[in-house]
Amino acid sequence: MLPALVPDDVTRLLAERGQRVAASVGTDGAWWVTCPVDDLDAPGLEVQVARVPADDHLRALADALTRVRHPHLVAVREVVPLDAGRVAVLTAHVPGPTLAAVRAARPPLTDAEAVTVAVPVAQALAALHDAGLAHGTVAADRVVLRPDGFPVLVDLRGVLAGAGTADGDVRRLIATVLGVLPPLEAELAAGLPELTRLRDALEDVARRGAPAAADVVDAAFGAAEPAPVHMPDPDALAGAQVALDAGRSLPRGAPTPEVTRRARRPRRRRAVRAGVTVLVLATLAALAVVGVTALREGAAPVPDAVRGGAGAAAEATPGRAADDPAAAAADLTRRRAVALAAASADGVAALHVAGSPSFAHDVALLDQLAGARSDGLTVAVHDAVVSGRTPDGDAVVLVTSSVGSHTRVSTAGERTTVPATAARTVELVLRRTGEGWRVWDVRERAGNPS
Repeated sequence: MLPALVPDDVTRLLAERGQRVAASVGTDGAWWVTCPVDDLDAPGLEVQVARVPADDHLRALADALTRVRHPHLVAVREVVPLDAGRVAVLTAHVPGPTLAAVRAARPPLTDAEAVTVAVPVAQALAALHDAGLAHGTVAADRVVLRPDGFPVLVDLRGVLAGAGTADGDVRRLIATVLGVLPPLEAELAAGLPELTRLRDALEDVARRGAPAAADVVDAAFGAAEPAPVHMPDPDALAGAQVALDAGRSLPRGAPTPEVTRRARRPRRRRAVRAGVTVLVLATLAALAVVGVTALREGAAPVPDAVRGGAGAAAEATPGRAADDPAAAAADLTRRRAVALAAASADGVAALHVAGSPSFAHDVALLDQLAGARSDGLTVAVHDAVVSGRTPDGDAVVLVTSSVGSHTRVSTAGERTTVPATAARTVELVLRRTGEGWRVWDVRERAGNPS
């Protein structure tokens, strides 16, 4: 890229932060990927420029935006005023093609694949809406699919413009998802009613007076089980992106080598949907179901007894967890407790397969736990036994656990004693990834206490 194509105030801003422009994004000359000045191969940032005057309204929007954290929403680092009534939005860099490029390079998405995109993006929108913000420009070229399959909503300049609305975001998301599904004519011509199930469910949401992001989540999960998105090969993606750049006014630009680096394509596996918890008390019950704890300051975990597939006693060390699904289940349980205690979306995301039902469930839990805490909440993992494998190689681990008595503290400071629960057994479905075993689903077992 010629240096003259980057505005001087953007170049100065990046230099002050030890960054330089590495590549442009889009065709409007206002979006770039950066890299550190002293390490051109290291991950950098993205900088987007918006024409928004730096006034009190912008400062309020920027302050609220930088506080929003969600694994499927690009993280905002800074919002910095520039010259001539412009601001720069510095965000984390999200590698990968846009949903628009993926759709242009392959046949339409199946309902199951579309659910994997729609639910996380809807939950990201809900995080914005809960903060009193709206995205304003939801579209297929604003959703990036990371190499690990995570969909991430990017380009937050519309938030600072303040022109969007929550229900407008939802309707745009629905239109985006419908746009990557097979055309209605093709679905009708196939003569299979189930092919229109997701389309019908989303159109029903769009017809409501004020549709919410949670309505999209419920409709999507009710229509189809999620499945990983089949990614086209890099050459097909590159060609599709060139075509998009030539034909659209504001697409994401042709991928750089880092952007197009692909992970191994995930194999399609059957998924079982986990329910979404919608009440705080239900959240506590769900914590018991999955056998973990949100440990607060000063709370110590109860020692775990873990058995491997052969029934031999084993300590769940990180090294053993890499090979033994039972040990991994115990390790993931403890790590999930720490992540929930810290309300860490990144910590939770690191425990699950991208786009999995269990991850969608945990994101909903984080939303419900925001602003409240559970003092002294502990869990005892009594047993973890590998009970079998799915046809595609996922490990099924039976985990038996109980939650101790603790105190629920509301945002208003009201304290409620929550009694201990009896031992419950659930099935954790673990999938082997490049980072080790990760949770795909959590299934309730018959015979658990009500």
